[in-house]
Amino acid sequence: MRTLLFLSVAAVAAACSPRGDAIKPHQPPAPVAVAPGEGETPAMVAAAFEHAAAGQGVAAVAPAKTERPTEPVDEPELTDGEDVTAFVREQNSDKYAPPPSTFRPGHVSPRTLDVSAYKALPFKGNGFVVALPSGAPLTTPAVYDGKVVVSGGFRSKELYALDAATGKLVWGLDLDDDGPSAPACAEGVCAFNTESCTLFVVDAATGAQRWSLWLGDPLTSAPTIADGRVFTSYPAGGVGYVPQLPNDGNHQINPAPGPGSGANGAPDAPNGQGDPAAVVAQGAQQAPGNVAHNPAAGAASRGDGKARPPGATHALAAFDLKTGKILWQVWIDSDVLSAPVAVGRHLYATSFAGTLYKLDQATGAILAARKVRATSAPVIAATGDLFYTRRDDAKGEAAAEVVVRTNDKGQAKWVAAKKRAAYLDHAVQARSGLKAQAADNDSANGFGGGAPTAANPGAALGNVGQDNVFSMQAFQGSRVLATRWGNVNTMGDEVVCTDPATGEKRWTKKLEGDLAKAGGFLAAPPAEAGGRIVLGTLDGMVLVLDPTTGKEQLRYRLQRPIRSQPVVVGGWIYVGTDDGHVAGIDTRNPELTGWSQWGGDAARTGAPRG
Repeated sequence: MRTLLFLSVAAVAAACSPRGDAIKPHQPPAPVAVAPGEGETPAMVAAAFEHAAAGQGVAAVAPAKTERPTEPVDEPELTDGEDVTAFVREQNSDKYAPPPSTFRPGHVSPRTLDVSAYKALPFKGNGFVVALPSGAPLTTPAVYDGKVVVSGGFRSKELYALDAATGKLVWGLDLDDDGPSAPACAEGVCAFNTESCTLFVVDAATGAQRWSLWLGDPLTSAPTIADGRVFTSYPAGGVGYVPQLPNDGNHQINPAPGPGSGANGAPDAPNGQGDPAAVVAQGAQQAPGNVAHNPAAGAASRGDGKARPPGATHALAAFDLKTGKILWQVWIDSDVLSAPVAVGRHLYATSFAGTLYKLDQATGAILAARKVRATSAPVIAATGDLFYTRRDDAKGEAAAEVVVRTNDKGQAKWVAAKKRAAYLDHAVQARSGLKAQAADNDSANGFGGGAPTAANPGAALGNVGQDNVFSMQAFQGSRVLATRWGNVNTMGDEVVCTDPATGEKRWTKKLEGDLAKAGGFLAAPPAEAGGRIVLGTLDGMVLVLDPTTGKEQLRYRLQRPIRSQPVVVGGWIYVGTDDGHVAGIDTRNPELTGWSQWGGDAARTGAPRG
């Protein structure tokens, strides 16, 4: 018999800051405690691997005989692809204008959910389904402090926090921008981007806005939190954050700032800082490092007399988590794939153009940049190995993708698991159901003509086969899940497990569905919890797999399409569906836990937590 849920709507726990008060992101809020599980070292993750294996009795896998390090492992150098470090450093030198650093705030207000939103699971078991009002595709939720924090959907201007055990509303927000991203929650707050066009940081307990910055239109990545900082990327375009959109009422259009113009093209304020209502994120600095010269042309001029660097359309920046103060900014060649990845002292990111960046988290110093045709966010394993996927087809060949490994010294690299990648082929994707869905969602958000120039959609189209705002934000790729039982990732129409030492395939699992017809991937990137692989599929299944064989151990027929990574906490699996539902499934196995948000944690490390 199905477990029926009859839930009354909870009142919003605390009112959000009123509109006028929200324009002060630089006033520090009350101190917050660091959440458990944050700041763990790779060595601690390795110990968690061993604990999970012992607790779950995983067969056929013996622990490695090598001694596990007691200190954090060395982080990898970057050696694959073309070295463009010198060029990127020059882009970020005093020769060129820095990215814009003056932004106006966003606004939030409380909202509720109707009791009709609450549903029962479509199978016998304990859990809940909540139908969010927009019915639009949902990104990966975050589970934090007993709440499931989830976007209201790409076409919505909503964010919700639901009780993790009942689905009952704890708080809800109306936003002044649409398309909330996958949230990152840590240190008492949740950070998320909206597609148009704001980075919000809200109190995780109440939903009250801490601060927000309208960065640029559109934002197609999610933020990352680590060590009191939030990292995200945004389109800078050489003229601040002016969207290249028709003035159709869905997006505010402001003239590009020129000489003597203030923020947002407003008249100069008496203090010279532009629009008095705008937030000036003071203290911004460009990342150090200006070496080599590149003769590339075509830089757009800016009002400060300097040109923006050639080949740079976006900025990657660090903000103080409590105040919103800009700590540093770096020009990059396109938006970040999925989210930046914070490991140890460093920040890694791959761009839609396929470039892999390595920066210092504290200063933004550019340590390395290589054009590798990356197709997923990188993962740093507990061993110090760097794994990512990339395109591996020559001009004129069918699209192909491979998994790449480089060790902590940049040596013993292998490239393996090559397969034809129709899921990255723009010609195949253009005829798919995903393309039609993306066009419809774009149109609903004011992008009737597709992604604007500011998004640099051409870079994404040529590398991952997608060029709509919706499909760029939704793209999670073939990101590698690095476990001690093998590396597991979804490559289009199959799940592949490779030996982390050699790249040799250990097992594959074919997924149901027509890849070319559906478009994109037939399953989201896998999560790891309690020594098991957890997967959401486009045909509406939530699967729990044995990591050593790929065989199904549990199968839940949710009957709703899933394109985003599930999260797993305290024996519960949570997924956002492509038709606007968030589901919580109680597996009754508390050892299935440790993957609380996209990438496993707020730092997006991809490192399982036992």
